[in-house]
Amino acid sequence: MTKSTRRQFIKSTAGITAAAMAAPYIIAQESNGANDRIGVGFVGTGGRCKAHLDVINKFKEQGIAEPVAVCDVYRPRLVTASRTTGNSKMYDKHEDLLQDKNVDVVCIASPDHHHAHHTIDAINAGKDVYCEKPLTHWAQFELAKKIEQVAKEKGKLVQVGTQNMADDSYPKIRKLIQDGIIGKPVQVECGYFRRGDWGERMSIPDPNAKPGPNLNWERFLGDAPKIDFTVSRFFQWRLYWDYSGGPATDLLVHTYTPVFCVLGLDFPIRVLGGGGTFQYNREVPDQCNIIADYKDGPSVVMTNSLSNHVSKETIIRGTDGLIKWAPKDGSKAEYDKGIRIVPFAKGKEEIKIPWAGSDTEKLWTNLLECVKTRQETRSPISMAVRVQAPLSMGILSHRENKVAMFDFEKQTIQMN
Repeated sequence: MTKSTRRQFIKSTAGITAAAMAAPYIIAQESNGANDRIGVGFVGTGGRCKAHLDVINKFKEQGIAEPVAVCDVYRPRLVTASRTTGNSKMYDKHEDLLQDKNVDVVCIASPDHHHAHHTIDAINAGKDVYCEKPLTHWAQFELAKKIEQVAKEKGKLVQVGTQNMADDSYPKIRKLIQDGIIGKPVQVECGYFRRGDWGERMSIPDPNAKPGPNLNWERFLGDAPKIDFTVSRFFQWRLYWDYSGGPATDLLVHTYTPVFCVLGLDFPIRVLGGGGTFQYNREVPDQCNIIADYKDGPSVVMTNSLSNHVSKETIIRGTDGLIKWAPKDGSKAEYDKGIRIVPFAKGKEEIKIPWAGSDTEKLWTNLLECVKTRQETRSPISMAVRVQAPLSMGILSHRENKVAMFDFEKQTIQMN
């Protein structure tokens, strides 16, 4: 296969591409494109991106895909990522990365407030996308809907990187629920617990860093409020409302997405959010609770604490049974039990299904397969938009001390 026919083949199968964040330099080192591997570009090369780089580097050895381009607003991180990927090309603007013909797939691992803009730009550039969770910043629900709209118009795939969606068991569980194994689902409990805010309090590699040729502060801010640079805001952006939603969109999204998937839910009718910053010095809360009510059920209770690591099972209660499984942060003994489906009807036996938990590599494998088959991914945009809704509504409810209602006619969030 020649270089030109390879590109035609990739276009015909709607190859994946890397979406958008910014970086301070372009170092011209073209990828040779001399094989059939899918070229992956990375936008945002911080901590979470390292897991994606590891996966694609592994796929490179297997001849499946290869890293060809990286983009970041912080040059030291950009250079490190390029070297990690075999000196892939470096870009200072995500728009330029999206024009790179060697990039077939976009991995978006930039801060939350960039996800929507980068994904939309990537789709409009003719790319399929792997977007890290959450789909958007908590205040960008309208942009979340726009991603779904643009992806549908352009015929592009968006895999949202909620790792728990890599498990193979969800379609089977959803079918059992639809067949009435636990009756009508009426109530759900799920949560995420750990001790410490180390996940949000990211490391500061250079306490003396400042805006300049090696750090593009304006690009980092994007459409966030214009504010003076601080080292903490740049490196520890998950601590601030302007760039992150705290536990709701960073942690609860993991435990709630599989529940949403197996129940096949739509948008909630009403959401209440609560919690607070009770232990750690930060803007976003360290305790978070969300109640989301769906038309005709279920009522979903999501709970979180960063002050106590004792976990709880995810439970779906039905009128005639229940389903439960331990969270990925639970004890190994509970984790090994897998998913337990317990019907109450006489003569019905408990069903046990293994649960693999989170797996970034499996989500990537699924996306690369879907790029060729054009089938829906395991964590598709249509589901991610509807998962984002109660999380964004919960944060708005918490911040405004109001009830968040969903207007189904206008497809918007209303605060009462």
